[in-house]
Parts: sequence; C-alpha cells; structure tokens
Amino acid sequence: MKLALKGAILAFVCATFAVQAQEKVIRVGVLMPISGPGSYFGVMGKEGIDLALEQLKGGVNGYHLQVQYEDSACSPLQATNAVKRVLDQFRPHIVIGEECSDASLAIAPILEQAKVPQLNAGSVTMKLTESGYRYVFRIFPNAAQQSLPLAKVAYDRLGARTAVILYEKTNAGNDNADGFEKPFVAMGGKVLAKIDFGRDVNDFTAIATRIASLGRVDVLPTFALEGQQVRLAQALAQAKVVRGGGGNAVQMGSIWLPYGFDQKAGQAAEGYVRIVQFDPNEKRRIVQDFIRAFRAKYGADKVPTHINSHAYDTILLIAEAVRRGATDSESIRERFSGFKGVEVTTGRISFDPKGQNSDLSVVHFVETQKDLSWKGLDW
Repeated sequence: MKLALKGAILAFVCATFAVQAQEKVIRVGVLMPISGPGSYFGVMGKEGIDLALEQLKGGVNGYHLQVQYEDSACSPLQATNAVKRVLDQFRPHIVIGEECSDASLAIAPILEQAKVPQLNAGSVTMKLTESGYRYVFRIFPNAAQQSLPLAKVAYDRLGARTAVILYEKTNAGNDNADGFEKPFVAMGGKVLAKIDFGRDVNDFTAIATRIASLGRVDVLPTFALEGQQVRLAQALAQAKVVRGGGGNAVQMGSIWLPYGFDQKAGQAAEGYVRIVQFDPNEKRRIVQDFIRAFRAKYGADKVPTHINSHAYDTILLIAEAVRRGATDSESIRERFSGFKGVEVTTGRISFDPKGQNSDLSVVHFVETQKDLSWKGLDW
C-alpha cells in the first residue's frame, strides 16, 4: 500500500514537473508564402528563422522558442484559414507574418480578437498599422516610409520631372504608388501614367511599348514582386526605355526586391536605383556576424537577402522580449511596446504607438552597376 502511495506521489510530482517544463515554451506561429508567386519569401524567411533558432537552442530566460510553419501563399483566404488553424491547434503566443499586405490585413483582426501579437516583417500597406490594432507590430518600413524618399530622390537627386508609376493591383501596390505620386507632384513633377497589373501578368511587352510612346520619361517607380519586376525590367530594356537597354529613364524600386534581383534581370537592371534596409556590405558587427553564420549554415557562396535578415530579426526581437521578462502573449505585446533602439541586422527597432518601427537610420539607396553589383549612394 505504501509503495503504491509513493508511486502515486512520484507520478504526480513527475507529471507536475512535466507540465511546468511544457509551460516554459514560447510558441511562435509563422505564416509565410511557401507556395504561389511569393514563395521565395517563404524559402528565404524560413532560412532566417531556422538560423536564429539554432543560435538560441540553449533557450532564453529558461524558455525555448517553439515554431510552427504554415503556408499562407500570399493569399488572404489561405492566410485566414492558416491563422485560424494555428490558433486552434498550436495556441501560439505570437504570430510572425504574413509577407504580402493583403494576407497580413486578412489575419490582423483575427489575431487582434485573439489578443495574440502579430509581428510583421514584409508588408508595406499603411492600413496594417493605421487601423487601430493594439497587437500589430511591424519592423518593415511602410509605404510612406519607402515611397516618400523615392519621390525626393527622384526629384532632387536625379532631376526627374516626369514619371510613370508601375504597380501590382494590391493594397501594397496601391499604397506605394499613391505614396510616390502625391509628394512627387507636390514638388512639381508630373506623372504621365499610372499602370497597374494583376499578379497573373507575365508578358509586359505591351506595357513597355506604351511607355516608349509617351515621350520623355525620367523615372519609373515600380512596385511588384520579384518575378514580375524581372520581366518588367527586361521588357523596358528591350523597348529601350531604361538605361539597361540604352534608354534614359531610371527604374526605381523599394525594399520589396531581394538581393539577387539584379543577376536575374541581367543587363536590364543596370542603372536601377532602389531603397534597401539590409545591405550585406554594411560594417555593423551584428550584420557581419549574421552573414558569417548564414554562410556557415547555408554555403560560403550564399549572400543573405533582406528577407533572410528580416525573418532572422523577428526571432531576435521575440527573444529580446523574453529576455525582458515576457512569458505570454500579453507580456510580449507590452515588451514590444517599450522597444526603443533595439539593434537587429536591419537596423534599430523603435515601435511607435501604432506598432510601426519609426527608426529608418540604416535605410539607404543603391544603384545597380554595369557588372550588376551594388553601389551605395550617399543620399
């Protein structure tokens, strides 16, 4: 009888410790496009997250980060189904995602109602942090933070007075296009045309031909996913509109484009000017340490992109929140709200009251050279 009692007590104690051990976990749901036109986001994002998790395998403040990946495919419907499934089955303390703005907007109210923080590292639409959500945090520069500098550089530095704006028919594309047009026109510039297109468009010959017929075009701010940007650049070069094809116009882009776009576009990318938030040439120690670790894990010839680094940074930020005492969804939200100047590979994170990172200290411009390398511009 005594042995049975001791056995029962031991079993109870073991079960108690097992429950406590299980509770020393921060569950992280990750929604990213593993399929569809933005699948490269998912591939690169997972690389960054996996590297950060490997470096944190010893835990933070006694907590381990447990991640569950879901394919949200850059699709509002698929993202909605995925986030509901994650909330029901995995019960995350925080969700990273999505990359595409329309999908991010779809999951934001669901996570808000569940009181689970959403950490976004790739969507630009203004609506994400302008809708009054308390649980949304974004480290990626929004449309205004990207498009206004593009407009200023176009007018002041490049001397542009005419523009044709090219953009995908999404919340992200619309917000970036409007974000460029308004300040550019206010400065005295003229927008000759705004041309939008769906993500199913693969042939841009007609669009390039139309632009070639408009007369002098100084700049072509372009907002689309990488695949379409590659085909656009090549069509514009073939039509002799942009510098990469012997024309005069400068194609401009935002942080949407990952490192490596230039090699895919080939000579058509020559003269392309764009904003970057992560530059592998940057000398900050955290950046160079990240690059060394990335190459050690994925190959000496691999150069990390901003997608790799943004994903990596999301895990660093969650770890920092735990380091500061976060143990659940609400305390993660509270710690995030207090972040000021937290250094990560893509700069420093200071969340404003709306959850938007307000520190743009490392954002700068680069120009694609004839050999398809980047030249940093002192702008």
